[in-house]
Amino acid sequence: MRSLLRLLAINFGILLVLVIGLELIFGSWFSKVHALHQFTMPRDWVITGPNLLSGEPAETTYSRDSNGFRGLNGDIGAIDIITVGGSTTDQRFLDDSQTYQAELIRLLNAAGHSAVIANAGIDGQSTFGHIHNFDSWFNRVDGLKTRYFLYYIGINDLVRIAQTDSYDALEAKGWKLRAKLYIREKSAFYQMYRMFKSMYLDHGLGHSINRTNIADAPPFATKPLLGQIETPEVRQAIVDLRARVRELNKLTVAFGAKAIFVTQRSAAWRRSAGDVVGVESVSGGFESELVGQFGPMNGVDIYRIERLVADGIMAECTAVGAVCFDLMEDVDFDPTRDFYDSIHTNASGSAVIAKYLSEKLIAAGIF
Repeated sequence: MRSLLRLLAINFGILLVLVIGLELIFGSWFSKVHALHQFTMPRDWVITGPNLLSGEPAETTYSRDSNGFRGLNGDIGAIDIITVGGSTTDQRFLDDSQTYQAELIRLLNAAGHSAVIANAGIDGQSTFGHIHNFDSWFNRVDGLKTRYFLYYIGINDLVRIAQTDSYDALEAKGWKLRAKLYIREKSAFYQMYRMFKSMYLDHGLGHSINRTNIADAPPFATKPLLGQIETPEVRQAIVDLRARVRELNKLTVAFGAKAIFVTQRSAAWRRSAGDVVGVESVSGGFESELVGQFGPMNGVDIYRIERLVADGIMAECTAVGAVCFDLMEDVDFDPTRDFYDSIHTNASGSAVIAKYLSEKLIAAGIF
């Protein structure tokens, strides 16, 4: 019995040393670069499974190449546009052929313009993560060149307005929560688990699609529930967001490219006879962070907060001389047809985004 315990202790000790060694090598304990980017950026992924959304094809394929890009249709040194964003850019539940990037390539080709586009969307990223992408990803890809970085941003930065500790936020109150978040930020093993969960468990069979908070049918809310939303904290959050947009433009120019900033919107509201109407009540999903910050709200309130974020992005975009597309203002989606939940577009919605971008890019003389 004693020899067995001794053997177990030795094996446990060896395992512990191995884990610590791997963490020290591949984690980011002594670096500001997140372990997710340093070690577990999705590369060489090909995942095929049943289509979890309605429509065709019956099976969808999600793939990433050896450099972590999705849908790259040309040489790494001859890219026209790298699209950067969160899950709304990644579009995990759509087939490789159904993303807005794939449809954008088809539309530009049909208009007589050759286009090479790479999808660099990462689930959950906000502008904080996009900034880190340069040091930890883009600057590390040998031979990578692009004319433009297109930042499809706004939705994940709404969560920053709510001062949440999720996504790529690092600040927290209380030493226990700070320690927990620090380990999550630095641990290579945690980031491997996160990637596995995101790529296999969340993408796999039985994943439920949340179709709540879609402004699809009466009764609609026509007036907001909230009063003043531009609190000092919110105004400061917009100032900080503008600073991150400014930094993204700076990093883009230093890379030898030009920045395109595109605003986003949710399915919690729609326009009716020129007026904004929305769902009567907001709960669940990413909106729960906003409810926790501001209190009970409806789709009109969501519109007001999204507009604050979009205005901040567009104002800074104009100030730095980047290319600015206010999709939130310009595009009227059909929430029931174009979204599968409150923020993510299905194939129909992604086609709407592609059509909008193709027209704007051609009009701007980019193609």
